[in-house]
Amino acid sequence: MIITSTRVIVLTLTSLIFSTSAAIAASQNIMVLNTQGLPAENMVVYLLPSNPAHIVARKSSKKAEVHQKDKQFSPYITIVQKDKDVAFVNEDDITHHIYSALGPKRFAFKLRHNQEQQVLRFEQTGHVSMGCNIHDWMSGHLLVVDTPFYAVTNPQGQVTFADLPADDFKIVVWHPQLKLTDNQQAKMFHLPSDNTITISLQGEFDSIPEQKSLDEFEFLEGY
Repeated sequence: MIITSTRVIVLTLTSLIFSTSAAIAASQNIMVLNTQGLPAENMVVYLLPSNPAHIVARKSSKKAEVHQKDKQFSPYITIVQKDKDVAFVNEDDITHHIYSALGPKRFAFKLRHNQEQQVLRFEQTGHVSMGCNIHDWMSGHLLVVDTPFYAVTNPQGQVTFADLPADDFKIVVWHPQLKLTDNQQAKMFHLPSDNTITISLQGEFDSIPEQKSLDEFEFLEGY
């Protein structure tokens, strides 16, 4: 009888713990402001939980694709979780020769207009800077992160993370043109919070390279 009672108590406590965890999981709003106090659009925001179990339990289901469209990388910045695939898709009617010479994965491949896609897996975290050997004004960036919690700020400088587990998180804000160490700014917070977390950036930005053809390269358009 004592054993049965103890088992009931243990089961009850376990149920309470899971119920409490489920109740704590909630949405979290984060706003990013530039040095002028204005909303910062297209900033990468990712959260690194202190408890590794939260990474294992919540693998990202987002599909990462890098398109080549109008001789530009689209989007300019792509985020992917470590050990996930990225599909490179050529929407132009010409060939691109995509490459990365720096970062956690170096690669180079031709992607012809009649080729559906090229898929690569990224096993290490870090910043992958991309270009095209044929159209050398093209530039794009891929950020590989070890967390399922990532997003890009909207025109209002905001992101929202749904069903965030309770934990101490490092909030990292990143952009390839942000003039700070490793192009990022980070701070610890306990999340989720009832209030919007506001991150005021401490660095300015370099200008984004113009994604535009130069006259002297027009002869390559038939490549």
